Amino acid sequence: MDRVDLHIHSTASDGTRSPVELVAMADKKSLSVISITDHDTLDGIREGADAALKLGLEFIPGIELSVDLEEKGLTAHLLGYFPGADIPHLLSESHSLGKAITYVQGGRSRRNPGILEKLADRGMYIEMETVKLIAGGDVVGRPHIAQALLNAGYVGSMNEAFSSFLAKGKPAYVERDRLSILRAIEVILESGGLPVMAHPGYIEMNREKLRSLFGRMKGYGLAGIEVYYPSHSASTIAMLLSFALEFQLVLTGGTDYHGMSNEAPELGGVEDGFHIKQEDVRDFITLCRSHSRR
Repeated sequence: MDRVDLHIHSTASDGTRSPVELVAMADKKSLSVISITDHDTLDGIREGADAALKLGLEFIPGIELSVDLEEKGLTAHLLGYFPGADIPHLLSESHSLGKAITYVQGGRSRRNPGILEKLADRGMYIEMETVKLIAGGDVVGRPHIAQALLNAGYVGSMNEAFSSFLAKGKPAYVERDRLSILRAIEVILESGGLPVMAHPGYIEMNREKLRSLFGRMKGYGLAGIEVYYPSHSASTIAMLLSFALEFQLVLTGGTDYHGMSNEAPELGGVEDGFHIKQEDVRDFITLCRSHSRR
């Protein structure tokens, strides 16, 4: 049975393993197709694509963008996949995707000092330079602040850092600038990509509102839904499958692997637990391959 993983994070954003390490792990696990989809950056895709080419592993360059929904106060994540992309051109900051990435990364930069200030008000003193060293790249976010809190002994785990301080509604949470969902879809399409709604089970909407959202997004150019995701229940999967059928959206799936210790599921999932079979996302893989041949 061929397995795939279309939602993976590397050290280019908030993952702990480099793109080369991730590709080697995927090859060792005999995955047939993978995509590195770092938060608000494409910095890991050249390294990942080169490593995959050497091992003969099918690699789809990707990104995960933070977006604001049209419903006030609601946010989501949008995956962009770029099969067959000219990677040097895709990485250029001169086109619309590059400008969009600069904007959302700026939102993180503007947000982070506010988080550290709120933590300091509660007696937890973390320097921005410390957080940047943990991040080791241009994308600095809450997971890196959480790691700094853990390293300093202020919390006992990453989960505690989020549940007690950094999650939405908690004392150190700060909102940040995001793209609108419409603009995010536009820039992915303008760059030759396929926009896919990430882990819709996290979107705080009832069934009818979520159905309406997918209907509108299909009209904007949405290509697919991440149906297969670790926290999606059987009922959520069934609901998303019905939306995909109704609006003719392709199915994708991934583990959202970050490389954290004891993370479950692991890259690619496991045979007796959560995993994504290639046959379940066949139409998406076929669509990607057709883009690659253009």
